[in-house]
Amino acid sequence: MLFLLLVTVYLVAECRNIQFDYNFEHFFPVESDDAAYYYSFREQFESDNAFFLIGLERDKSVFEPEYLKRVAQLRTDLKELAHVKSVTSITHLKTPVVNSFGITEIPLIDFEHLENLPADSARIFSTPVFEGNLISADSKKLTLYLRHEDQLPKSTADSLLLGIESKLKQFGGKTHLMGKLRSEKAYLGKTQQELLLFMSLSFVLVTFFLWLTFRNLWGVLVPLSVVVLSIIWTIGIMAATGKPIDIMIILMPCILFVVGMSDVIHITSQFYEKIEAGFKRIDAIRLALQEVGFATFLTCISTAVAFLTLNTTSIQPIRDFGTYTAIGVVVAYIFSITLLPFILLRVKNPDKFRIHSSQARWDGFLRGTLRAIFKRKALVIWGSVGVLIFSVAGINRIEINNSVLDDLDEKDPIKEDFRFFDEYFSGVRGFEMSVKPAAGKTSILTWESVQELQKLEFFLENTYQTGALVSPLGLLRGFNQATHDGIAEWYKLPETRIQFDSLVKTMRPFLGRKEIRLFLSRDEKIGRITGRIKDKGSKAVGKKNTKLERFIQDASFKQIEVRVTGSSDLIDKSNSYLTENMLQGLSLDIAVLMLIIGLIFRSWRMMLLSILPNLLPLCMVAGLMGWAGIEMKVTISIIFSIAFGIAVDDTLHLLSRLKIEMAKGQSLPVALKTTYLSTGKAMILTAMVIAAGFSTLMLSDFKSTFYVGMMISVTLIFALIAELVLMPVLLVVLFGKKSTQKKPIQVADLENN
Repeated sequence: MLFLLLVTVYLVAECRNIQFDYNFEHFFPVESDDAAYYYSFREQFESDNAFFLIGLERDKSVFEPEYLKRVAQLRTDLKELAHVKSVTSITHLKTPVVNSFGITEIPLIDFEHLENLPADSARIFSTPVFEGNLISADSKKLTLYLRHEDQLPKSTADSLLLGIESKLKQFGGKTHLMGKLRSEKAYLGKTQQELLLFMSLSFVLVTFFLWLTFRNLWGVLVPLSVVVLSIIWTIGIMAATGKPIDIMIILMPCILFVVGMSDVIHITSQFYEKIEAGFKRIDAIRLALQEVGFATFLTCISTAVAFLTLNTTSIQPIRDFGTYTAIGVVVAYIFSITLLPFILLRVKNPDKFRIHSSQARWDGFLRGTLRAIFKRKALVIWGSVGVLIFSVAGINRIEINNSVLDDLDEKDPIKEDFRFFDEYFSGVRGFEMSVKPAAGKTSILTWESVQELQKLEFFLENTYQTGALVSPLGLLRGFNQATHDGIAEWYKLPETRIQFDSLVKTMRPFLGRKEIRLFLSRDEKIGRITGRIKDKGSKAVGKKNTKLERFIQDASFKQIEVRVTGSSDLIDKSNSYLTENMLQGLSLDIAVLMLIIGLIFRSWRMMLLSILPNLLPLCMVAGLMGWAGIEMKVTISIIFSIAFGIAVDDTLHLLSRLKIEMAKGQSLPVALKTTYLSTGKAMILTAMVIAAGFSTLMLSDFKSTFYVGMMISVTLIFALIAELVLMPVLLVVLFGKKSTQKKPIQVADLENN
């Protein structure tokens, strides 16, 4: 107890250092070729996420002198903010002109001669790169593209965001703002709020259930002390190891509240049963731990393994969630077999831990349930088969989908700004593609390479529907325009090889300029095609990518090699990676459970018996997802490993108690009935507490958290029903003829015993 106290004091002190974090890039699949390629590509050019889109909206044309002057001043003010690299706007852009004297620049909007504004506006709309990128088609909306330094610390990022919002407030009018830093701050704020919310709700809910169960103060304080200390230890360990709290970790306190309570209720229930049977307190504790201690150890192992299998995923926040939740489960078990017995031995009146319910009423209910089950064994089995068929049909309807800011409510201000850029501009979702010379080729600036690039770009603009497209071809067009006095009609590629070769020769001395190196390397060996698309979800983008892959395959490019990359592409791929990883993790979890059962019972029948009642609820919930049209997302896919790891706890308690009863020489009917009556009450209580605890997650503003709470709760209720209804029937089917009786088990056997 002294050791536990000292460690608790240390970890409470560490809790003060806990940090919060929400970085979209942490959800990229680590240790994958796609991630490695993306980071290499980003190092060559720039981050595709280090920007803000600033939308300015008005009811009439933006081409009014005074309004444009205000926009120009806003652009200057934004450019002066710390950590801002550039701010692009039509108010400051210039058309380069290349001649024998070097490069001169003609402003898109000549503020010294605003009487020429109609001509300037016509020139802007005659150049395709501006419409849908920096100005809307109806000329009533503008976008400023702000690039900032990448990987900014949170305090610096918050300061930059505050500065931008302040400048927009001074500008007035209707404005819109989108960017990674703003989204991360919004998610982080909600994460902090929801962590406090779920911890408070879980505390209140568990307290309520404990009061209903024990109806006295000690019956509430003792179990709560075990669970609260488990959470403090886990958060302290996170702080000590430098793990911040993110959107995944906010689930952990709720899980530890409800999972930790399961062992407490089982041990306390057995303790009071022994006290009521006349045993002394020390003997009651010893016998309680003998009968359920091993089962709680097994449930600790199985639940911890269920969370550790999340480490099979390639997404770091989910790995961390699995690791630290597993640590929390082990910590809760340690407190259950140390602190809990310590307190139980010292409470003056053990009757304070009497479960407040009529034992006769519980026994009557459980006896009646067991009798009804065995009267309808065929119905139970065929009903389970029907549920399985229904579930498999639903599973085949599940679709994987994910979109930017998908977790936020539709009325969230960020979502409204997101829709503004999707409706009036090219969108917010980035598109990135690398272009390299094919094997044996030395440059992408050859006549043959450009012909293939033209075909690719035409497909991207017209079929893939990529807007705000910038590529090496755009650089060539712009340079061709620059060599023809900046006339908009010359924003095109040369029509002959001779003209093209001359243009490239003229352009090469300028390849070292930073604005060119953002899209083309100095050695001409790698180019960048970048743009934006409207975000309709990863499912819709996946269809686009399929068409793109088919186009590239049919085109049979000989001069260039292309590859889609970028942060948006990585997030989409994390969905497909995660689905495969979750199946691997769930398979490992099932294998571990079967191994545990096999070592205990030395029976393949018992291994099979332990799996079926726990897989059926998972299939049923997955089937309901398919029939209800709930799409699979990164954070939702973890529910199956979590639910399975928690659901098997009751299986282990029931089978462990059954083994103890049969070891006493009882026949299967007697052992089954005794086990059912002894563990059934605790199973129902713990299932209700755990399901109710997870249901608090349905109050989350994050859609994925809402679905996690709802579906785990439903899974646990289904699992309880399967444990109480299907498992007794399977026991009879698989072991009835091997029991000590010569004849098959009948309902009368249960009644007579």
